[in-house]
Amino acid sequence: MQDQPQPDQGPLAPEDVCRVLTRGPVGTRRLGRLLGEALQAGDVLLLDGPLGAGKTCLTQGLAEGLGIPRQTAISSPSFTLVNQYMGRLPLAHADLYRLERPEELSELGLWEAAETGSVVVIEWSSRFPDEMPHDHLALVIALRSPRTRELTLRASGPRAKTRLVELERKLPAEWRRQ
Repeated sequence: MQDQPQPDQGPLAPEDVCRVLTRGPVGTRRLGRLLGEALQAGDVLLLDGPLGAGKTCLTQGLAEGLGIPRQTAISSPSFTLVNQYMGRLPLAHADLYRLERPEELSELGLWEAAETGSVVVIEWSSRFPDEMPHDHLALVIALRSPRTRELTLRASGPRAKTRLVELERKLPAEWRRQ
């Protein structure tokens, strides 16, 4: 296994990428739950994909995996920018869609939340890629059909690589895509 890539070292190794197919919101939530079970304090997850792809649906499952009570409404923070939830670990769920400048990102307190033990999930992180921490797990959702999603997870950094390996061990074989 090679050393973890630095920002200017080129593409990730194949073992740093995992592709998964899910069917319907139930499958997307299930993947989120499995991922939430693997996440640890301070982990950062970047979510990208078109409107309606399932970013918030995945986060709902992730919240379940983090032990956030099912009756808690997990919604997109499009207008509030950051929603916070309590489970076995705190979850800070951010949406950068409405931000206009990178400087606004620092006002959200996301990095401080990660440093103090929260799991941080950021929707629309691709709007400010240079502002994201080096060690993160990036997840891109692509629409393959009205009910099928292809989710590509990329680990950047040793912490994210560990989480990706943990998730891959839990995945049903039929979900994996080469």
